[in-house]
Amino acid sequence: MWIAIGACVLTVIFTGLSIAWIVVPWLNSLETSSASNPVASTTAQVVNDITCDPGEHSYHHIHAHLNIFVNRNPILVHSDIGILPDRCIYWIHTHDDKGIIHIESPERRNFTLGEFFDVWGQKFDNNQIFDNIVEPNRNRTLDVYLNGNKVSPGTDYRQIPINSHDQIAIVFGKAPKPLPSTYEFPEGL
Repeated sequence: MWIAIGACVLTVIFTGLSIAWIVVPWLNSLETSSASNPVASTTAQVVNDITCDPGEHSYHHIHAHLNIFVNRNPILVHSDIGILPDRCIYWIHTHDDKGIIHIESPERRNFTLGEFFDVWGQKFDNNQIFDNIVEPNRNRTLDVYLNGNKVSPGTDYRQIPINSHDQIAIVFGKAPKPLPSTYEFPEGL
């Protein structure tokens, strides 16, 4: 009887080792492919060479502030822009609805206002923001202000770089008074 029990125990052990010998390398290959290509593991779309990775990066880490006004009315810059809960986070994103743009990238490069709107999935260029289309003869204009200074209308607004602690204001129609030119970032940002 003890021989039969011993044989059964050895069979279970060898079966477990055989399965582990097959399954463990397969699991390791999945982890390796996910680490080398984080987008493959999240199935999130790459936007302008900006990937959605499983975690935030710290190599290039800056913050800017964005206000949007349509006929003097503030428009909410939503929380979690560029964050797919329980999946991934884009290098350019928001955490709350205070208008703070977070850039947390694995590479040092210039990020632009247009890229932020692309990650957000909203329309923005020199002729439109959201569904508001420029019509100068009807006072439906679009202007961008960077740290209180009006950006030249000849500038491609989508290409405006986002720099550390910039205060960006996008104004469609009538501008609010006063127009924000600075932002007091929370300590540590």
